[in-house]
Amino acid sequence: MATPRQTRAGVSVIIPVYNAAPLIARAIKSALNQELSPREVIVIDDGSTDGTADIVRSFGDRVRFISQANQGQGAARNAGLGIANGEFIAFLDADDYWAPGFLRKCVEFLGAHQDAIAVSTGIIVRLWGKPERRWPPPGAPTGANSPFGARVLENFFDFWAEHDHMRTGAAVIRREAIDRAGFQRADLRISQDLEYWAYLATWGKWGLIPDHLWIGDATMAAAAQGWSSKYRERRRLCPTIEEWESRIVPRLAPEQRRGFERVRGRVAAHFALSRIKSGAPADAWWIVRQYGPEMPRNWSTRLMRWGNRSGYPGRKVAELLINLRERYKAIRIGSHAHGRVATHAG
Repeated sequence: MATPRQTRAGVSVIIPVYNAAPLIARAIKSALNQELSPREVIVIDDGSTDGTADIVRSFGDRVRFISQANQGQGAARNAGLGIANGEFIAFLDADDYWAPGFLRKCVEFLGAHQDAIAVSTGIIVRLWGKPERRWPPPGAPTGANSPFGARVLENFFDFWAEHDHMRTGAAVIRREAIDRAGFQRADLRISQDLEYWAYLATWGKWGLIPDHLWIGDATMAAAAQGWSSKYRERRRLCPTIEEWESRIVPRLAPEQRRGFERVRGRVAAHFALSRIKSGAPADAWWIVRQYGPEMPRNWSTRLMRWGNRSGYPGRKVAELLINLRERYKAIRIGSHAHGRVATHAG
């Protein structure tokens, strides 16, 4: 839990990293090279066993470096929060990076909108096997009357449910809001960032900047770390939905509940898949029975709902297909992305 403190002007950038030697320099450089220089860049090495630490140290006193035993992203971000002294906080994962105007535009927005505790930007998402996703969509109107216009959102949960626009590194948060609400939950090893955005949204309003200022390329991280090894431990430690939502639900206003339930449906789908892939299918089918109607419509959720309706044989077929697809993805990602990782290393 955070305690109130005297904060000073500027942005503290917090970057957790685990075995991302080919990628971490890109993330750090994107923070250091911002138009508005950060007050500090804090990198927390969460028990890496590759050359990550040496790369981070090569930046010298431009980066504050912490090394700890592996405890997960939430614990690593909290370690950064424990020493950060900026007025604003920005988290950035090691496999993501920012366009040059990210910090300046976010800080200017929060300066102009004192009623917002945080603001997020437009995003570019690059995933294996899928077209690049830009949100807002290219050509979408971003004027004052547009749903994609820069503004303070009246109902963050409804907007998030409709647009799935939030990513960890695409936000800047007021430190005083974090001091009031508390840190991230270190006990959550999956979707702890989603829990935190939802929790913070019960403490105040979020703003929106439509510019595409955050870029995420999880394919490169998967190639660097190995798809299966990257996610195996997280899936094994997947919490229940009830554990994940425990500090959000008591704080929800009535008008926030419907949007939150749609967001929870996306989390439930992810947890169900994680349980199947980690060898705990009974837990997955319980999640599908409880939260299936809230889940989005896609290949995996349709398959899980079909398996749940079809009884034991259908469930086994669904589990087989999901696991076969995961193995195929791991093989293809490894062969597709290694060259791209080498291109961006250092």
